[in-house]
Amino acid sequence: MSPRGRAAAVLAILAFASPSTHAQVHVYSPNYHSFDTISDPRSVAMGESSVADAGDPAAFASNPANVAFVSGRGSFCNYRSFDWLEDTGIEDWSAWSAGMASAAPLGGMALAFSWRGSSSADAREYDQTFSLAYAISRGNLAVGGSLRLFNRYFYLEPHIDPDYEYESSYLPSVDLGVLYHAWGSPDGPNGGLSLGMALQNYTSDHAFTLTFEGSESRGQATLPLYLRTGFRYVLDRSSASASRPLRFVATAEYRGIYYTRGERSGESEGDDFGGIGLELTIYRWLSVRTGWINEHGARLHNRLGLGINLSPDRDRLPGEVNLDYALIRLPRNWIVETTRFVHSFGLRLSW
Repeated sequence: MSPRGRAAAVLAILAFASPSTHAQVHVYSPNYHSFDTISDPRSVAMGESSVADAGDPAAFASNPANVAFVSGRGSFCNYRSFDWLEDTGIEDWSAWSAGMASAAPLGGMALAFSWRGSSSADAREYDQTFSLAYAISRGNLAVGGSLRLFNRYFYLEPHIDPDYEYESSYLPSVDLGVLYHAWGSPDGPNGGLSLGMALQNYTSDHAFTLTFEGSESRGQATLPLYLRTGFRYVLDRSSASASRPLRFVATAEYRGIYYTRGERSGESEGDDFGGIGLELTIYRWLSVRTGWINEHGARLHNRLGLGINLSPDRDRLPGEVNLDYALIRLPRNWIVETTRFVHSFGLRLSW
């Protein structure tokens, strides 16, 4: 693709994924930024349905109340590729996240950094989110909150357009979540049933600056408001041995989009998504996962995943090491000409 063609593709995507400059306040489109990109391969493989996934350090990206049941300390690092722009000549779009979680007085806390962007010979684009979460529990009920800072940057190389640059200030937002164990507990022998709900991106407006064709314009933008609801069901088949032979997990989640301000108000159809996931763990060493999701208004499509859990009984290592992988099937749509498979990798440590 020629540089002019690549620039046109980039500008088209930017116009779709970012606020326009025709109104005073705008809303970022969902599904295109680090604040709503799930890069944890375990969640990715299970249809991104982690709103009630208690105790997983990376799951607070969906619901801050999940960290209330983190035991000990844990850290994670995840990567996810986005080759859905390959047909436009831009092939290096990706996302990654890193963070840690720890048990705290009355509950748990976590912090994370997530990044999503691309870089090519013609353009550089990225956005990033810093998150800090804290949750408390009382019996089977947990509540939590998360403070997040988000900003975005886009730049065209001078040989394409020397005067195109977009930059936003850091935008603070708040997530609120609740998690309830209808029966059982996350650490109990039978797992049980957990129900989760989270309100995400409650925020105020923030400023951005756009430079185009030698002129500079300023405006305000905000994030779309999300409401996530879902459940997790866990069943362990107990045995007389120290390691239980089978552990089954089923999850489901629905995310609704509610635009709070701007031109997109009332136009959320197609942005909501739902996902379901299944996980089977054998002797706590090997986890096989699958899920279905209908993100971006597309029909349900399947994902697959695999997890290797080292030293689950802590007899060889001081903690536990989890290696996770997800295979993402991208269905044919308005920009992807053929069905494509991309990947997500992750590492989790707990002690």
